[in-house]
Amino acid sequence: MKKLAKQVGSAKKQTMGSKLSYIKKNWQLYVFFLMPALLLTIIFKYLPMGGLLIAFEDYNVIKGVLGSPWVGLEYFQRFLSSPDFMNYLLNTLKLSIFGLLWSFPIPIILALLLNRIRKAGIKKKIQLLIYAPNFISVIVLCGMVRMFLSPVGPLNRLLGTNTNWMTMPSAFRTIYIASGIWQGAGWASALKRHMPCRQI
Repeated sequence: MKKLAKQVGSAKKQTMGSKLSYIKKNWQLYVFFLMPALLLTIIFKYLPMGGLLIAFEDYNVIKGVLGSPWVGLEYFQRFLSSPDFMNYLLNTLKLSIFGLLWSFPIPIILALLLNRIRKAGIKKKIQLLIYAPNFISVIVLCGMVRMFLSPVGPLNRLLGTNTNWMTMPSAFRTIYIASGIWQGAGWASALKRHMPCRQI
């Protein structure tokens, strides 16, 4: 048994060693294929993080990010010592928690319902309708929500009222979470349809 274990260990070392020698030998190939991904990551993920410096500066458009005077943590101290800070924090936590609770199960339910549709033509039309909001710009989506909820919009016509929902503070949380679900649930259901639960 000990001999067998030694043989297996030596075989693993040989295969690992051969892999490393192959990588060393063909390192240009790996660099060639990894370069686009690295460049995209650096340009679109890391370079924009330089804009975070604005939070620690008395930013001036003319002087730019590197020329503006440095103020350190002054703005953070001002924000944390604000009397409204706890309200801001609680509202943010409520939006995040309620958004998670409501937006998590809906794509799963949609995916299960889509799997129950047998006719391919009907399924494609429904998929088009529920996937489309994911590809609409957030600005356009906000305009659509504003139109739907305006005093002369379709919701008020359906209910027979002329309520301006967008000016009601009590309705903000519901509108914010519902519009996020409307935009993302369809596409998220497409991702969930490829999970093992598809076989149920």
